[in-house]
Amino acid sequence: MSVLLTEPRPEAVIVALDEVPLPLSAVALFGRHCPLELELGVGKGRFAIAWAQAHPEIALLGVERARTYLELAALRAVRAGVGNLRLVHTTAEDLLFRCLGVGSVAGVHVYFPDPWPKKRHHKRRFFRPENVARLAEVMEEGALLRVKTDHPEYAQVIRRVVEDDGRFAPVPAGEAFAAIPPTHFELKYQAQSRLVYLMAWRVLAS
Repeated sequence: MSVLLTEPRPEAVIVALDEVPLPLSAVALFGRHCPLELELGVGKGRFAIAWAQAHPEIALLGVERARTYLELAALRAVRAGVGNLRLVHTTAEDLLFRCLGVGSVAGVHVYFPDPWPKKRHHKRRFFRPENVARLAEVMEEGALLRVKTDHPEYAQVIRRVVEDDGRFAPVPAGEAFAAIPPTHFELKYQAQSRLVYLMAWRVLAS
């Protein structure tokens, strides 16, 4: 008797935001109480899958605005059998301002955000004062914000905007990134000998 093998369905990983209660929580998304971490901009999912596999004790929620990448990341996640990862198709701003509650996030990963290098496009950058202020609100005390970029000018902007907020304390990169798996872009840039800037901060007590 033949057995039909079906392709894993990425819908098991993708969360429809209009079908779940807001604000989002680990209990609502995963059915258990555990630390909820975010990756803003999962791309094709390399980091998200590796981090979720390495840390089954957490719940990881990834956001991606490019539907093609989101679906590819979801397919890879279900093929890998990752049970503690969920993905949402929206913008990072929508996730932060509409979908998350105050003090609900245990860690945030932002790796290689679009630098929008042309001056007239700087207003589109994620690291703006209002977005950093909202990050400080949704992250719990002691939570880590980890950021990587290959763009030197944007790295300076990110440091200034985060530290000007006053609610983030710098953490040594060697400590914060010791066990962080590389992203797709990071592997590409390493092969090109391109410098990558690693930055991390811990949320201070309010």
